Amino acid sequence: MKSIVFDTGPLISFSLNSIIELFEKLKQHYKGEFYISPSVKKEAVDNPLKSKKYKFEAIQLLELIKKNIINIHSYETLSQDTQELLGLANSIYKARGNYIKVFHRGEIEALALVLKLDSDAFVLDEFVTRSIIENPKKVKKRLSRKLHTNIIVNEKNLKKFTDRIKKVKVIRSVELITIAYELGLLDRYKLVEKNPEKNLLEAVLWGAKLNGCSISQKEISKIMKLEGF
Repeated sequence: MKSIVFDTGPLISFSLNSIIELFEKLKQHYKGEFYISPSVKKEAVDNPLKSKKYKFEAIQLLELIKKNIINIHSYETLSQDTQELLGLANSIYKARGNYIKVFHRGEIEALALVLKLDSDAFVLDEFVTRSIIENPKKVKKRLSRKLHTNIIVNEKNLKKFTDRIKKVKVIRSVELITIAYELGLLDRYKLVEKNPEKNLLEAVLWGAKLNGCSISQKEISKIMKLEGF
């Protein structure tokens, strides 16, 4: 069965941008399953329901789960596989003699699920996790700037980790939004009289950026150009 696995960030991003209905429409076009792991459900739904921040967004996501648009998926050794991957991932970058714990259980559990299901894609907005899959050197530079110190990379552990995840295809919420735009799923928002298509795409891309998706202004401009604007 075809599948796509989601991390917490894109779920919240879609909710905050009031485009959560796109999940159902995108799934109909995809003709496969949308999954989240138990830890992602805890981060995106259970924890916010106990507080005031993101509570309404959590309720919207809960509706998608109850309607089986997004399903929670687990398997017998998920916890064990997650712990193994998490331990490895957090033993790669070292600062001032100590390993930096830059990865969290939710995103790594979702990654373990992607590997188990051999999913078509992992929808992930978080910069560090995405970069270690796509370009590990970016993570070193970013951590060095953030911590104002030299970062040592355990090349052996990095290779072990990247060998495990090298086939994972990562996409961001902005890529899904762009696909939805191309499919005409956002056409009802083409309401601005002057350049309605351009204004719509620009609005949703910037909305994603301002609500947590790691994308630069340059990347937004590139997408706009590719779409003919």
